[in-house]
Amino acid sequence: MFAMIIEETGGPEVFKYAELPTPTPGPGEVLLQVAYAGVNPADWKNREGHLAQYRPYTFPYIIGFDAAGIVAAVGEGVTEFQPGERVFTPTNHGQGGQGSYAEFAIASADRVARIPDGLSFAQAAALPVASLTAWQGLFDRGGLEAGQLAMIHGGSGGLGSFAVQFARWAGARVAATCSTPNVDYLKSLGVERVIDYRTENIADAVAAWAPEGLDYLMDAVGVSSLPNGLDLVKPGGTLVSIPTLVDDGDIPSQVAAGAVKGVKRVFSTMDDVGCGPTLQKIGELLDSGDILLPPLREFPLLEVAEAHRIIQGGHNRGKTVLRVAEF
Repeated sequence: MFAMIIEETGGPEVFKYAELPTPTPGPGEVLLQVAYAGVNPADWKNREGHLAQYRPYTFPYIIGFDAAGIVAAVGEGVTEFQPGERVFTPTNHGQGGQGSYAEFAIASADRVARIPDGLSFAQAAALPVASLTAWQGLFDRGGLEAGQLAMIHGGSGGLGSFAVQFARWAGARVAATCSTPNVDYLKSLGVERVIDYRTENIADAVAAWAPEGLDYLMDAVGVSSLPNGLDLVKPGGTLVSIPTLVDDGDIPSQVAAGAVKGVKRVFSTMDDVGCGPTLQKIGELLDSGDILLPPLREFPLLEVAEAHRIIQGGHNRGKTVLRVAEF
């Protein structure tokens, strides 16, 4: 199979084209022929070596957590999927396997979902990491409920744009921060209070919108960009941070500080074990029009280095995907 690999950690220039053996699915696994691979901020951090604290790097190394394509083969014990079906999934990259920047990728069957008829491969590839991280941070770990006042810090990115929409779908009142070029975009998603962090003081804006404090705050940017986050949440509320790997600060001390203020402090990463049903639900919400897909930026697989340069630059609206094959 063909793949874009790295043989050392570093900048975008370390990507190389390579031909590698096609993997074989083991028991409980699905082999995908990849049509599109999603690109996430975790990918460039992975490329630079920041995931070494969680997993060893074995070269040649294929990056990529998100994949959409067709089932090429299934391993022993897999009966719920058949070759030829259109599916999307987080790959087994998070558990030490190779990623999706390749012609074929492996995923555990319990992580796989069928692509609704109304979604393309490119759209489906944009979903797994960003949408699951948002969903789990809001509901599974954050406990967001209808009627609560919620703010998403960094609302215009791939994860943030899902979070603001999921929160509104669940019946919460939603505020979100963004830079000036993205204000109208967040308004189009129905955000009640859009805070332009370039022209407004976030604390003052929150105090005016939620005088008693927020019930829920998701920080999808990094602790250094919102150092007073705890002060924005009322006692009994929840502050969820999405770990960035590069701007997380001292996590235990932040959890302790939250406890002192009576705020539940959560650091939430995507848990993809058994995530297939949730991913299927998210796909159906998009197919029905209840949730809108963020804007997509598409690159051919061979231009993965440029895709990484752009996403690493930050302030990106929506999602970036790589076109691996057309079928």
